[in-house]
Amino acid sequence: MIYRILFSNYEFWEKLFLIVAFLSAATIAICLHEYAHGYAAYKLGDPTAKDNDRLTLNPLMHFEPVGLVMFLLVGFGFARPVPINPNNFRDYKKGLLITSFAGVIANCIQALIGFAMMVGFGYLYFGYDTAITPLYYVYYFMFHFSLYATLLNAALIAFNLLPIYPLDGFRVLEALSKRENGYIRFMRRYGSFVLIGIVVIGFFFERIGIPEANIFGLYLSKVQEGIILLFNDIMGGLLG
Repeated sequence: MIYRILFSNYEFWEKLFLIVAFLSAATIAICLHEYAHGYAAYKLGDPTAKDNDRLTLNPLMHFEPVGLVMFLLVGFGFARPVPINPNNFRDYKKGLLITSFAGVIANCIQALIGFAMMVGFGYLYFGYDTAITPLYYVYYFMFHFSLYATLLNAALIAFNLLPIYPLDGFRVLEALSKRENGYIRFMRRYGSFVLIGIVVIGFFFERIGIPEANIFGLYLSKVQEGIILLFNDIMGGLLG
């Protein structure tokens, strides 16, 4: 049959499906995160994202060149922040806080759905004991897609809560600050460089075989582990 010829090199197809699963999960996670920011801002009175064509799920409108390169090189990056003008909010502080948390909430919902899918497709994938067929690859892809969706969204939650410009954690800090201070001014000017430096330095320590020195990576791993354990408890210990 044709599929036996097409899928005979199963190692090639498995690697290809892993790449597609990772890129698909990352694209969806980023797009929904940014869309959530823009949608929340729009509902709270700020049309800036809509006016700049950023109230969309089109990934081309959200990818940032440096963040995309980092995704490809180190497996983790960031998107182009959705433009928001807090002065348009009916309630400045409330609007800024809700808008800042909207992206994290979107990632939390995706991680929860991804976890449920991972458990379901995990049973199908690991319980599939017949010959390799197209159905095997469906289970293989969906399991790894949901796995990446869970891990990437959990990592994005931890990442975006860092109080570094232009991340959501910085916006929350900015909203809660009674007045502008030196830290906020510094982050507005140099935050993007600090962010890139943290990710690159962490990747460097991983590459030279000193993962324990990668504080950023350890932080993300601990948050991922905590979120997965929380979801497992919520769903009645599905992972055992």
